[in-house]
Amino acid sequence: MIMAVQIKPDQAFAYSEMLEILELMEEEDVKKVPQKLINLFENNALPTYEKHLDVNKPLEEQEISKKTAALIAMLTLNYWCESEEEKRELTKLYNENERKYQQEMREKYNPDKIFDNPNNVTGVPKLQNNEVVQHNYDPAHLPLDYNMLPWYKKIFARVRVVILNLLKKI
Repeated sequence: MIMAVQIKPDQAFAYSEMLEILELMEEEDVKKVPQKLINLFENNALPTYEKHLDVNKPLEEQEISKKTAALIAMLTLNYWCESEEEKRELTKLYNENERKYQQEMREKYNPDKIFDNPNNVTGVPKLQNNEVVQHNYDPAHLPLDYNMLPWYKKIFARVRVVILNLLKKI
């Protein structure tokens, strides 16, 4: 049974951008990528994609999507590394970058510090003289990117919204 997979627009854009990059690469490097994978890119590419890469600039200086960068990283590790030593070095670099990213996210979205904000931009009511101060709370104006949170933090955020809504009704 074949299941239809729906590709998100940003992923389709990354596939299109990856195809544009492959077109600009040396043929011998493109041949290292399995045709099945290139077909996947082609079949799911964004139909309205407009090429934007400048052949006169190095790829590092061009604006490519994060998903395209991830595809390049995957292709480099799996198909373009010349030796096992090169793969180990690249894997080590990827792991270090991921560790740094996770550390930044922990510092930025530390749940222990959510309630430490003196301006109370989180929307949680503050107590003054044992009374609840009402705030206009809009989840769309959270100080963090809700979609980037892990699943357990999303649940915590939703529970907090429900509790705040119940408090407003009381």
